[in-house]
Amino acid sequence: MQNSLPTGAGASLPSPGALAGLVFLIFAPLHFFVPLEASIALSGVTLALIGGAYIGFAATATEARVFWFELMTAMGFGLVAVLGIWVHWIFLPLGLALHAGWDHLHHRPGFGAPVPQWYISFCVIVDLLAAGFLLLLYGVVPLI
Repeated sequence: MQNSLPTGAGASLPSPGALAGLVFLIFAPLHFFVPLEASIALSGVTLALIGGAYIGFAATATEARVFWFELMTAMGFGLVAVLGIWVHWIFLPLGLALHAGWDHLHHRPGFGAPVPQWYISFCVIVDLLAAGFLLLLYGVVPLI
């Protein structure tokens, strides 16, 4: 797996951290333009989607157990997302923080699906930025 962002003929892309910051700055403000219930639903869907990202990586694995391991984990993140929507919003930043840990575990050789190293760093940063943002948005210092 490659350690840097993929580039085309001489193209230069930002670092994973800069790209994560840009993605966060594009999507986080959406929460200020929708009602609280819609914001929580959007956060839950986002958690479920990012939880499922590793299923795509697992499809490239040579062992079926890796695919099933990633699929079961993605389903777990989907469950946490549902809990965040139906039970309490606190499950959403908790799920994002747990997903950052899941991302980080993929730095270990042989752990889970083969994932490009740049993606792991990118995803950890997005997850933690989003988790902190949701804590501020919904609870610690409510912004909406």
